[in-house]
Amino acid sequence: MNLYFRLLWMLARLWLRPLAVSLTEPFRRPFRVLPSDCDVNFHLTNSRYFALIDLARIEQLARLKLLRPLIAKRWQPMLSATEMTFIRPLPPLRRFDLVTRILTWDDKYFYFEQRFETPGTLHAVSLGRATFVCGRELVPPSEVAALAGYEGPVPDDPALLETWRLLLQQKKDFFSP
Repeated sequence: MNLYFRLLWMLARLWLRPLAVSLTEPFRRPFRVLPSDCDVNFHLTNSRYFALIDLARIEQLARLKLLRPLIAKRWQPMLSATEMTFIRPLPPLRRFDLVTRILTWDDKYFYFEQRFETPGTLHAVSLGRATFVCGRELVPPSEVAALAGYEGPVPDDPALLETWRLLLQQKKDFFSP
């Protein structure tokens, strides 16, 4: 239930304080660990990390002023892969920031990083890749970037992304019949 509350609160914040961001700048969203977010070990439960990164990505699209154009064009964001590395627990009532940053893109995917931070401490970090589709057709990330008003070059790949791409391909090959 608290995710619906957080979604409504996010929409209200967007309406009351429409802060715009640019495509390649990190987007910082504050959260607090609610008691209902905790597991039996009294820290943020693993599944809640994934729910919160979804909310942050939706808000980032809104702050990029992409929600209305995406809906009008019927372009839907589709998460292709994500992974999470848990480093330090987040206890109940702790305030933290979820920092979302688009790292780069290629012909098919946007690659992004999402970090759970408190001052001076990294608690978890996620890598993800997503694409946009219209029906069954892929929307090139360069078109989405242009829709967001981005005119610069594609950011360079962090070295880690190539390793992650290889791992994703190996997993796909392994699990395919």
